[in-house]
This record gives sequence, C-alpha cells and structure tokens, in this order.
Amino acid sequence: MARWELAWGNIVHIEICRNYKSCRKMIDYPKIKRDETVEETLHGVKVKDPYRWLENPYSDETKEFVAAQMEITDPFLKSSPIYGKVKGRLTELWNFPKYTVPTKHGSKYFFEKNSGLQNQNVIYVQNSLDTEPSIFLDPNTFSEDGTIALTNKAFSEDGQIFAYALSHAGSDWQQIKFKNVATGEDYQEVLEKVKFSSIAWTHDNKGIFYMCYKHQKGRTDGTETTSNENQNMYYHYLGTNQSEDHHALWWCTPPGLDPLSSLGGELNDSSDKSSEENVSFPKWRTSSEVSVCGKYLFVTVQVGCENQLLYYVDLEALVQRRGAPDYDWSLVASPHQMYAQLPIITIVNKLEADFEYITNMNAPCTYGNEEHSRGEKGNPAIGRQAEVAIFLTNKDAPRRRLIAIDLCRYTMNSDCESLCKSWSTIIPEHEKDVLEWCACVADDKLVTCYLRDARDVLQLRDLKTGNLIKEYDLDMGTISGFSGKKKYSEFFFSVTSFLSPTIIYQVDISKDATAEPKVIRVVHLDKLDATKFMTKQIFYSSKDGTKVPMFIVHKKDLKLDSSAPTLLYGYGGFNISMKPSFSVFRLAFIHDFNGVFALANIRGGGEYGEEWQNAGRLLNRQNCIDDFIAGAEYLIDAKYTSSNKLAIMGGSHGGMLVGACVNQRPELYAAAIPMVGVMDMLRFHKFTIGYAWCTDYGTPDEKEHFNSIIKYSPLHNIRRPSNGAQYPSILVLTADHDDRVVPLHSFKYTAELQNTIGSWEQQNNPLLIRIDVKAGHSAGMPTSKMIDEYTDITVFIAKTLKLEYKP
Repeated sequence: MARWELAWGNIVHIEICRNYKSCRKMIDYPKIKRDETVEETLHGVKVKDPYRWLENPYSDETKEFVAAQMEITDPFLKSSPIYGKVKGRLTELWNFPKYTVPTKHGSKYFFEKNSGLQNQNVIYVQNSLDTEPSIFLDPNTFSEDGTIALTNKAFSEDGQIFAYALSHAGSDWQQIKFKNVATGEDYQEVLEKVKFSSIAWTHDNKGIFYMCYKHQKGRTDGTETTSNENQNMYYHYLGTNQSEDHHALWWCTPPGLDPLSSLGGELNDSSDKSSEENVSFPKWRTSSEVSVCGKYLFVTVQVGCENQLLYYVDLEALVQRRGAPDYDWSLVASPHQMYAQLPIITIVNKLEADFEYITNMNAPCTYGNEEHSRGEKGNPAIGRQAEVAIFLTNKDAPRRRLIAIDLCRYTMNSDCESLCKSWSTIIPEHEKDVLEWCACVADDKLVTCYLRDARDVLQLRDLKTGNLIKEYDLDMGTISGFSGKKKYSEFFFSVTSFLSPTIIYQVDISKDATAEPKVIRVVHLDKLDATKFMTKQIFYSSKDGTKVPMFIVHKKDLKLDSSAPTLLYGYGGFNISMKPSFSVFRLAFIHDFNGVFALANIRGGGEYGEEWQNAGRLLNRQNCIDDFIAGAEYLIDAKYTSSNKLAIMGGSHGGMLVGACVNQRPELYAAAIPMVGVMDMLRFHKFTIGYAWCTDYGTPDEKEHFNSIIKYSPLHNIRRPSNGAQYPSILVLTADHDDRVVPLHSFKYTAELQNTIGSWEQQNNPLLIRIDVKAGHSAGMPTSKMIDEYTDITVFIAKTLKLEYKP
C-alpha cells in the first residue's frame, strides 16, 4: 500500500511588527513545475493543463509536491499559540458517550456506542432492552490507529449470521466478512474488491447477493485513480471461497431500446453496431434487495447518481422449478449456481426516475394467463399471495409518492411503458413537502418521514390506504436513526439538532396505533450549556429572487453589530439535503469565538424535491453558486458579520462550490475551506467513480455542458482580481486514500492558486493545503483524525481572521 512519507520543516517567513493585527505573513511557496506544453483543444477551445503530472499519485514528483506543501502548512498551523488549547478543548468536548438506535435481529437487540474518544463505534448486543449489554463487535481491535472502519452490515433473516464490510484508510473499497452471532467467531472467507455494494441475504440464511469489481486491474487500496468499471452482482454461499462465486446476472438490452443512447452501453467492437452481444455496460452500478417476504429479489441499476432501471427475480418460483423432479440438476454443479444467471423480469426500462423498495402487501394475483419466462405457458405466480410490491418513487412526482406495483402483470416480454400506467398510488405527492423515506412496521402500518423546509416531519400511516394516523411532535431537528420491521410492532428513532446530540425514542403500537413515543435515552453535551444558544431559520432572496432557507446558530446574547466571526456552510448538489445536525466543532466555534454558524439550503440539493435539485443542476449550476453568494451577502447585510470576519466551508461537491464562489467573489470572504472538492471540472469523469457525476454536472465531452462547466470550474477560473481585492485565506483539504474525489483535484487547484495568486505581490493571505494520510473522503474517519482535522480548521480560521480565543 502506497504511503506518502511527509517531511516536516519550517519555511514560513514572518515579518516581525509590533501591531499583530497589521502584521503581514509572507509565505515562501514551493516552486512547482509548470508544464506549459500540456494543452488540448476541447470543442474548439484551447485548454492548458500545466499540472497534469500531479494526476499520477505514485510519481516521485507528486510525492515531492505533497511533502513540500505540508512543510509550509503544518508549521503555519502548529505555530499558532492557541493550537494546543484548541485541540485540548475539542478533545474535552468530544468526550461524551454516543449511541445509535437499537435494532432487533432474531431474539436480540443490537446498538452502537462510543464511550467518547474511541476511534470507532462499538456494537453491543443485549437479550432485551432492560438487560446488561455486552460487546458484540469492536472495530477498534482491527487497527491501532482506528483506520479500519465498519462501513456496512446486514444480519441474516434469522439473526444468526452477521455480514459486515470493512474499509481500510478511508477508501471506498471494502472487504465483507461473516460472524456467527451465537459464538462470535468469524467464518474463514473474506470477499474482496467490493465497492458500492448492498448486502442482501436470501431468506434461507445461506448466502448473500453482493457487488464487486472482480476484474479491476491495478491497485485497489484507495490510492488509485483508475476508473471503476464492470461491476457485477454475485451470490456468495456461506462457508465457501469467493473464487467459487458466480455472476448472478447477465445483462442484455431491454426490448425496444437503444442501449448506446439510452442506457450507457458501449460497443465492444465498433465494426458491428447491430449485434446485441456486442454491447456491454461497464458503467452500470447495481443494488439488490430481497423482499420482506423473501420471495423476490429486486434489482436496481444506475449509470449516474440518479434514475434507475428496475428488475425483479421470482426467487421462490426459481427454487420450485429447480426442485422439480424433471429439472436438469446438471445445470447446478454447486450451491453457488443456484443463483447464477438469474431470469430477470424488467419493470422499468428507462432511466428517468428513482425507485426504492419498501415492502409487500398481501394481495392475490389474478392477472391473465400469458407467456412467462423461459417459455412456460401461464404465469406460475397466479394464485399466490404478496404479489403487490410497494415502492417510493419520483416517477411523475418530483416530491415523491408511494406506489403499488402488481408483479403478476410482468413477464419477460412485458410492455413496461404501458404497464406503468397500472401502478396505483398509496400516498400521493405532497404539494410542498418531500417524502424522504418510508418503513413498514406492525404488518400494515407505515412510518413516513417528510422534509418540510429542510426539517424532518415523522408520521404514522395506514399501509393500504396511505391515510394519516399520527404525526409525532418533534422540535426543529433531523431523524438521525430509525429501526423497525414489518413483523414487529415496536420501532425506534433518534432525533438530532444543532444543539442536541441525540434523543432516542421507542414507539410500541401493539395496542394503540396513536401511542406516544417514549424517550429511552438522552445524550447531553455536559461541558457546554445548550440553553445559551439559539437556532433560527430565515429565508433570503437569491440573485434571481428565489427564496432560499438558511439556518443560523449563535449565542442568545449575540449583538448584531457586524463583528461576529461567521462560518457559512453549503452543499447544493446531487439531491442531497442539508439538515440540522450536531457538531462539537461548530458549537465550540460559536462558544469560544462568540461566532455564528449558518447553513444555507441552496438549490441543487433535495430540500424541496426534484425541481429544487434541477434548478441548480447541469446547465443551472450557476444558481447554486449565486444562492451561496447571496447567503453570504445576507449575513453581512443583516449585520451578523462583515467580509473580514466571514469564512465559507464545504466538502466534496461543496468544496467545488467554495472554490467557485471564491473565484467569482474573492472580496466577499476572509477565509475559505474547500474540503475534498471536485476542482478540475473538465476531467472529473476520467477518475474512479467520477463518470457517475455527469448526471449532476453534465459531461465535459458534450459541447453544451462544456460551455457551462468551464465558466465555473474552480481550477480554470483562478484569476487575479481587477478590483484591487486579494483572494481570501484558503485551506484546501484532501487525503491520500480518497478514491471518491481523488486528491489530484486539490493538488492541481492548489498549484494553480499558488502560481497565479500566491506569486502576486498584493496577495498576503495564505493559500495552503492540508493532506491527510491513511484517510479518505471522510466515511469511517476515526475520532482522533476528526479532532486533528477540526483543530487545524479552527486554528486556520482563528489565525487568518485574527480572532480572540475565549473558551
């Protein structure tokens, strides 16, 4: 595994002056090779790429770049007189117990707990909610530094086997292992090269469906930049080697569609475009789920980050046919082959909507007698129960609806477009609120979660009619956890907010469907008095007049005199909603610097459904940027802060947002923290999973999208301001094992910043990059690394904004 060894040294030169506030810190940036010969013409436009050599993470030149950057960043941060105090303060505040909701599997309850400063949460098991819990799985034992994290898990239907996925050093790559719940012992097999995978147990408890990139070439440790292609779904039979696993599905083009233009197919041989066998789907990503009843396997396929094809496999009919006396068992040489080359039936054959399986309803299938799969006459499903599947979808409903699909209507040769008209609606689309998720409990009840102005609303409804039974009374917050199953009458949920870590509730509706939630655990942050803070939600006008919601958190006694240091956070992409959540870092910033935290719910996110997303997506991306800039202007106009006290921050897509906003309005902010951002918007689709983002950004390979993207791409719009302003202080964050947004984005962006802006006499604000090791895009990051990261961010903001520290 490649590791970057970082040499620390101090080449920061400080002009000594008596007045600290006017002291100028001049940084001697490292000399970075600039190759002016790298140039390509894209859609008639010449685009230079002088730092393309930084795309190779293993070259000596890239390693030298990393070392040289950290030789200026680390001393700049650690030389602050408050560095040790901030780290100690964050460590102290972080040290409180954290819990997740209980989940019931078999006859036992499981929950996660972190005693305070443990690097990873520990899974506990108990026989009942009242008995003493014991440790079931402690990921902290997997590595001394906590960089091996539990990233996915699934119990078998009987609760006797635990499948769990582990990530190393923050990478998206996973290993899947299996544990015997009763004995605590692991099975011998380990499933490798797993990535972006669900874990779906068959109800015979004998194995799982999972996804992996079995034929991925080169490194698979998270440091590589190779595109992730040819993911396949496999069935693993418990107790055997992965080498024996077979493909569960072989894809072909749904009838009547062009696989190249509609489904992301690619030709294997360009000389023959007419042959279906000549088309492959290397960018398809698959997810699977076994139905609640165990009879069906539902499979969704995505090319990008939205819109899915939907299929199902009748597992029960498959087993019955293969168990018949006249079945040719030579076709099944091993248990693995029971689920090899599954006969899939198409429900949705166009990439135009999302589908999430919720549950089944008991309803007899009486639909027709017609040609079925594999040429049998008649539909073998006729007369069986539980043929109606319930899905949450945005099909013809931008804010989502709940639908029922009669599976009996579908065969291998169904007219999918006509049959979608037969879907019935259980819960129609709300006129304003977004139906985020649903869960079936107590056989015939639905727990539904709506998003109302970026705040969660939890309800109980009737499964068959969709009618509202009860709406639970919650404060301004977010449902941070939920567990419940169709076969149980109790369910659990947790609520978090900007000021409250966790409140866990239990609801038992076995006797009364309108029963009130019972609080079973409250997590407090004892070292800060939450009653001294307040949260408000305001709506400000963006450039085009659109009203944008924003949460603002500060001390109750804050004076609106434009003097408060303020941290503005945003995302605005991929239909992801930014909701109230608890953060030790943010509360410490508010308390210790008398600061303000603001969260802008800008367009491009999912706060108001598909229409809100589309208003900041593809050719409308500038709306997302305008919204964030308008949020900054509001905070200044409302006298919360001023430009010399305002910091902006965002991660991943939000890192791109911060970079674009800095380029367009550099004078508006004092500091910017772009974290693991997508900075090279003309080449993002060439690395790891970047091609999937074309559904949100558009593809640079198409002229229309290129013309839009090049106008805001952070890397390609770094210019010295003409109005006399300088760039704000910038701390770029990335990590060596980030295989989601590979670090080359941040490397190239930083190199261009330091060359174009850092060499400018007028630029006194620092332009630095922090490069973490044995870390990825953020998932599974150990507590110690989170404290280190937030210490550096806090110190950077305090030092560059010249803030007074009063913990």
